Order: sequence, then C-alpha cells, then structure tokens
Amino acid sequence: MNSSVKKITAGVVVVLVILFALGFRVGHPQDGLKNALGSAKSGLVVYKNKPSFTVGSKVLVNLDVPAPSPLLAFVMGNNADTVEIQAGTNVQSVESDQIYGTLIAVIPFLGSIL
Repeated sequence: MNSSVKKITAGVVVVLVILFALGFRVGHPQDGLKNALGSAKSGLVVYKNKPSFTVGSKVLVNLDVPAPSPLLAFVMGNNADTVEIQAGTNVQSVESDQIYGTLIAVIPFLGSIL
C-alpha cells in the first residue's frame, strides 16, 4: 500500500470514530416507514443516539418479539416514560429506552445487500 492510501484510510477511520463519539450511528431497519426509493428494509439509516424525541420526528425503535425490529416510525406523542409511535396505520406505545435515536438520513439500497 502506498502512503496516500494509508492516509486516506486513516482519515476515514478518524472521522468515523469522531462521529461515533458524537452519538451518530448506522442501523438497518427491518420494517416501518417507506421512502420514495423503497421499503425501510432496503436501506440503511443514519441516526443520532438518544436525542430528545419531538412529535413528528422519525425514530428507530426496538420492539418486543415477535415484531420485526428495529422499526422506523414517526413520534406521535411523548410522555415522561413512554413514547407513542406510528408505523403504517397503527399507533402504539413504547418505553423511551426502546428508542435508539432520531433519523438523520436514509442511505437507499445498501440494506438489500445486508
């Protein structure tokens, strides 16, 4: 490997470590909201770990078995301990610790590879 490839690789690793330390994560939803480029399962999502959950924001949620998890959903209401989410037509209540974080971006098609 030449030195320029090593420098680029090291730079990418440093940027990823900094983003991880700031609370940014990448997830692969198994169900939930669809986008213009396909289902939630066909993409990867970039999310911010545990920020405040405002009504109308999109979140990545860990649901209890047998539901497919994680799920990409809208926040419909926020109480002290529970958060009302909607994915599709049904609204359900989950504990706030079941929410991974709020959606930053969707990277389409990479989830199909995974």
